[in-house]
Amino acid sequence: MPYLIIEHLEKLGEWVLLEYKHASEWWGDKLIFTNVERDEREELAKLGGIVPQSVTEFPFDRSKMIILDPFAEEELKPEDIEEDTIIVVGGILGDIEFTGKTKKFITDKIEGARARNIGKVQFSIDGSAIVAKLIAEGKRLEEIDYEENPTIKLDEFSEITLHYAVPKLNGKLLLTPGLIELQKKELGYEEDDASDEELIEFFEGKKEI
Repeated sequence: MPYLIIEHLEKLGEWVLLEYKHASEWWGDKLIFTNVERDEREELAKLGGIVPQSVTEFPFDRSKMIILDPFAEEELKPEDIEEDTIIVVGGILGDIEFTGKTKKFITDKIEGARARNIGKVQFSIDGSAIVAKLIAEGKRLEEIDYEENPTIKLDEFSEITLHYAVPKLNGKLLLTPGLIELQKKELGYEEDDASDEELIEFFEGKKEI
């Protein structure tokens, strides 16, 4: 199984940590975080390997590296990936449109590595990790289903829209665990309101809230 590197480029807030935990669930001991500050190492060491230096500085074998960059010309394919391949994802919270941060902070600084895209839609950090894992396991990009900009209704008056694509597997939306609860907390919802699972079932049309 290849390795996944997340180049940590954000403050380790609650949202980022939830996405990292989800990526860790998919990649296990094959996940490595690079560019990790001293005060964040203990927390991230619970989820994967830790490298203090940036992926652009650490002496990884660059001929084995594939950077997931939305501006790359070629898409990621199963045949690109071997057992010792190192797939690099930018640990960057997205904007509504692509900003080129991966290219600026990672791709342009690593000579000898390949760059690949995973489609024309924007995924979250964990969504990108999931898509990469599915491709590493043999799926082609066009075989991976997703929901773009899903809107989740919280109650009669409130809803949230995630401004990125969320992968789906066997018809199930692979939302970041805990993310809906975090959004509800930030919106002032009480603990006895709908759970993540209930909201996901509601969004998939399986349950009323």
